[in-house]
Amino acid sequence: MDSSRLRTGEIIAGIAGAALFVFLFFDWFGGGTTTSGNFTVITSSRSGWDSLTDLPGFLIIMSGVAGIALAYLAASGQRVNIPVRRGAITATLGALAVMLILWRMFAGSPTLKIGVFLGLAAAIAITAGALIALMEDGFEPLVAVAGGRTRAAPAAGAAASAPVATPTPRPARAPAKNASRSSSSATTKRWTAKKNPATRSGSNAKSTSSTKKKPAKKKPANKK
Repeated sequence: MDSSRLRTGEIIAGIAGAALFVFLFFDWFGGGTTTSGNFTVITSSRSGWDSLTDLPGFLIIMSGVAGIALAYLAASGQRVNIPVRRGAITATLGALAVMLILWRMFAGSPTLKIGVFLGLAAAIAITAGALIALMEDGFEPLVAVAGGRTRAAPAAGAAASAPVATPTPRPARAPAKNASRSSSSATTKRWTAKKNPATRSGSNAKSTSSTKKKPAKKKPANKK
């Protein structure tokens, strides 16, 4: 036995199961009156052991046994070799005990004592502890279901969750313009480079021809 193995749900179920057995000694229902001929018999208050003598009472008692057994098996590191999750039987018996006690409260004796309320609280604690133990083992009582009645809602959700398509970038035209400008400037430079030597050569030729055509000035002869 190792108490460190006990978890929250198993501790609650075990304590509530032991408390239910203690509460069975309390008065659950008040005394009533029965008429037998000319005599009226007044019965005394009844405890839980006196009231739970039929099959529903046996099931209520078994819920307390299941709560104690759940805590004992967890502390000893064992489990019952059945294809059922640990705590499922305890949760079922606890929920059944809650319904049976409520049924006894409304359909039984009109005089209710403190014991029946304490027994109801213990049965609720057994059920809650078993459910907590189931969830600690990874059991999920509510699971999301895919799809639904209407088709519009999943379509809207799918459209909302779909990634936004990024537009394809347009090709940049600025480099082409720059290239055309550079090519045109290169051609103009080449054209001017070709033209400038011709103009220079023409000007040189004109200057040489002008220098050749100028006759040399003759000095006038001195008159004797």
